Amino acid sequence: MTQTSSSHFRWPGDIFGGKAIELAGRVVHPEYQGLGIATDLLTRLVANEKPLYLTTYTRNPAILRMMRHVTSSLAPLDDDHELMALAAAQPHASLRGNVTYHMNRYSEAGLFQGNDPADRPATKGGVPLKEQFPALQSVRHALVVAARVKEEYER
Repeated sequence: MTQTSSSHFRWPGDIFGGKAIELAGRVVHPEYQGLGIATDLLTRLVANEKPLYLTTYTRNPAILRMMRHVTSSLAPLDDDHELMALAAAQPHASLRGNVTYHMNRYSEAGLFQGNDPADRPATKGGVPLKEQFPALQSVRHALVVAARVKEEYER
């Protein structure tokens, strides 16, 4: 895997041998959200770069659903010890029980200024993310997510 010049992707090669991509700055204008634009871009990125793992920091269940399209296992939603260890190795990771968080990632107002996506569930009919992961009760905290890319995208 080659290193990209894009500032939106961190290649933690020194830790994971260039086999993981950290996703950051995933923004789609609200008028176009829900159309699959971010999922399509992520699918193309994974198909072209062929990472084994993806990591990110989020409190947005839509990001977890987007990642599900290209991954076979996703911590903290799945009980996967390898991915839990990968999440715990990320910068600013703080383990609370079996879940890794980035505590105090955002300001007191939170990232979303009162419109907190963690009030929504990660799965259809599920509980809100902040109920599933108690540290998300504070708008300052984010999940540290690690996911294994589906075999169909691997090298």
